[in-house]
Amino acid sequence: MLSNILRTIGILFCLYCSSLVAKPITVVTEYLPPFQIKKEDGSLSGYSTAVVNRLFELTDLRSTVHVLPWARAFLMAKKEPNVLIYSMIRTKERESQFQWVGNLQTQHFHLWGLKKNFSQPLTSLEEAKAYRISTSKGYSADYFLKVNGFTNVSLTSRDTQNVGMLFKERVDIISGPALLLKYMVADLGYDATQLQRLHEVKELNKDMSIAFSKDTDPKLVRRFKVAFNYLEKTGELAKIKRQWGITKY
Repeated sequence: MLSNILRTIGILFCLYCSSLVAKPITVVTEYLPPFQIKKEDGSLSGYSTAVVNRLFELTDLRSTVHVLPWARAFLMAKKEPNVLIYSMIRTKERESQFQWVGNLQTQHFHLWGLKKNFSQPLTSLEEAKAYRISTSKGYSADYFLKVNGFTNVSLTSRDTQNVGMLFKERVDIISGPALLLKYMVADLGYDATQLQRLHEVKELNKDMSIAFSKDTDPKLVRRFKVAFNYLEKTGELAKIKRQWGITKY
């Protein structure tokens, strides 16, 4: 118990002893319920937003937040210094392009169909090749299906289009994490209980993270890493997850 208290005191000391000038940090993200949610008054909420806001409270720093199309947000974070981006999938290709703060949630990807068409899960990924599949162009699932020999694939520009095509039975299977699909399906007016989880695509499981642009001062990044570690060690991160219903799917 004493060691935990001392560790917490040490973390808090590191957060406030920094000599960094408190310049506003540019924060970029996209709307992605339940991680980033647009409220009726236009403000931003959601699980990931709550975590990021708490990090700024702990570090006693200021931010300017921009909700942008993901491609634009990603480009800003790649090219400009002093930019924090969330919630971003941490891939091998991106590993050296950013300075990573912490993992918000591990996304578990599955193939999904309608229960009326699939009474039980598929026995293998190979079995899915016999069905019509829809995914978003340029996403990791698009690349994965190509390299694994899937040929009957429809490409869309948005995930919402994939959901619509599935419920209209223009395709048989879509892919995605359960938590995101739950919100997306409800937002489009469909019934999520009609979905059948068919097969986990473990190769697509990735961490959804917070990161800084590569040219950001490492001392600033370290300050946020310490703050994130504090949230983990004290159980506050787990508490925020429970408040937003973020569970493992």
